[in-house]
Amino acid sequence: MKKLLLSLVMLTVTLVAGAKVVKFTMIDGTTKVYTSTQLGAIDVDDDGNVTVTDYQGAEIETIAANDIMELSIGDDADIMEIKERNLDFSLSIIGLDGPPLYSRPIRQVNIVYPSTDPFGNPVTLSGTMLIPDNISEGRDDCEGILLFNHYTVTHRDEAPSRGYDTLEGYFLANPLNPNYIIVESDYYGFGVTERFPQSYIQGTVNARANLDCLLAARQLLTDMGIDYGPLTFNVGYSSGGFEALSSQKLRDMEYADQISFDKTFAGGSPSDVKECYRQYVQNDTTAYNAVLPLLMIATNGTQGLGLTYEDVFQPWLAARIDELYMSKNYSSWPICDSIGREKKVHEMLTEPYCKLTSAESRKIQSTFQKISVTNGWNPDPSQRIYLFHSRGDDYVPVQSARPVISYLQARGFTPSIIPGRTNLQTNFLVRKMGHLSATIVYYVQSLAAIAAWPKMYEDGQLKPVYSYFLTQEIKDPVTILRYLDELGIDCRSIIKQLMSQMVNIMNGGEGSGDGTINIVTLLAVIDNICNTLDIDLIELTEMLSDSGIDVMTFFIDLVLYLSEQPDTDTDTGSARVMRAMQNLPQTPAYSNELLLRNWLRENGVDF
Repeated sequence: MKKLLLSLVMLTVTLVAGAKVVKFTMIDGTTKVYTSTQLGAIDVDDDGNVTVTDYQGAEIETIAANDIMELSIGDDADIMEIKERNLDFSLSIIGLDGPPLYSRPIRQVNIVYPSTDPFGNPVTLSGTMLIPDNISEGRDDCEGILLFNHYTVTHRDEAPSRGYDTLEGYFLANPLNPNYIIVESDYYGFGVTERFPQSYIQGTVNARANLDCLLAARQLLTDMGIDYGPLTFNVGYSSGGFEALSSQKLRDMEYADQISFDKTFAGGSPSDVKECYRQYVQNDTTAYNAVLPLLMIATNGTQGLGLTYEDVFQPWLAARIDELYMSKNYSSWPICDSIGREKKVHEMLTEPYCKLTSAESRKIQSTFQKISVTNGWNPDPSQRIYLFHSRGDDYVPVQSARPVISYLQARGFTPSIIPGRTNLQTNFLVRKMGHLSATIVYYVQSLAAIAAWPKMYEDGQLKPVYSYFLTQEIKDPVTILRYLDELGIDCRSIIKQLMSQMVNIMNGGEGSGDGTINIVTLLAVIDNICNTLDIDLIELTEMLSDSGIDVMTFFIDLVLYLSEQPDTDTDTGSARVMRAMQNLPQTPAYSNELLLRNWLRENGVDF
């Protein structure tokens, strides 16, 4: 950073547009850090007193000359503010009120760093580092960094650097007490750049902000004398899941020589933005009405479409866009209430944007396709990815997330529902939970794996005992049934009995025919079971396929399994069960998940 002694800046220093970090070092050793996106000017009077004004000309503060040791102007990352506070685990994210279930003391270090704005120009962005006290004070080693991607925010005070960190508390403030540091960008449009429109779900724009924030945080942690550990995980849910996948994509394409993720955990992601828009228009509803206008505004501004509010929104909404969104005075739910939670899409958007075949709609669909995760992604198959989505997601259509699986599968990734088995772990076998309630499942599975990683992996590879168990013993559901047989549970008889009862019900109580187990009978039974669960056989097939299960192979193997004669081995007592149990290691990930689930149930959260 270029040093400018105060004696050399008695004249007015006017900041012009550009990415600059302005740092005052005070006589007492403290610092004051600003950026050129915050400041309009720094004026120095004849006595050497410095007046700092914002971009609107309002005075921020005046600093006496005798209090300043030096003034620096440069382009480097820097620490803007350090606060000691608690990080809480609160259930407010899923709509439950009450005091925090868990708290953890942390040091919040707000930072500024150089990056690029949506138009390719240099810009200074802000972000934060959340460092547990036991790490910052040197009492425990750090396991690694969680690059955190925040979900949808619309109020200025919801920027990570302002301390709005509900989901972050899930990952650090819990009974496992994982020793990780969270690094998180405010993204363009919040923090020090809050004067600008936010770049909501804009792919590369926020991904670059993320990765530049990670690189800056590493350097600043080193400067602080804090070892940030060997692991790096990329984590996000909802719009944060989209940003996590976009960050993985940009890492693969441009940052591979600087950054490697041990795993990306993306949940509830609107990965195919075009498909999200199409689903909203076709269904004429979003269930979260703040989001669609926000997406249209951000895409128009970031992608340079040149549309006016009146082009896109019905007159009543066009007149309120600046108030509701651009002011950043409201959180998303108050915006939903102001718009009307029951408002239909056609009541918000103008007719051309509610007709998928119109020229206007086709143009914006093309833009949405451009910013979707899979567009232009050349994925690195050495990286690991976890994709999670509830089939009942009422905010983000599951159809927008499913294409990522087939896209990655065609490029060297093998989907599997079993953690650690392949480079693409998937879980779409989730009961029809809403978007918010499904957050709990994503959190438990992701954190359990992250907390267990140091015990299960060595130099990025599974330790032999877990590798054998995960990659050899349990390959598919039928293998699991055979393993349960080994534990003394007669799965074959249980399934046959259930099938017989179901066929009897289907036949009006007149018996189950000749009792032959065939694929037609099996499919009929499964279809009947699906109907009771409010899904159909086609949807079940999709769910199994999305979760890495070869459906036809599964059905054929299951028919063969049910047609086999039971094991005649008389050793079915405790000795056999104990022998089987010895071959079934309890992975730390499984133990962590069980602990977290039990803890949540004890606190009134059952899922």
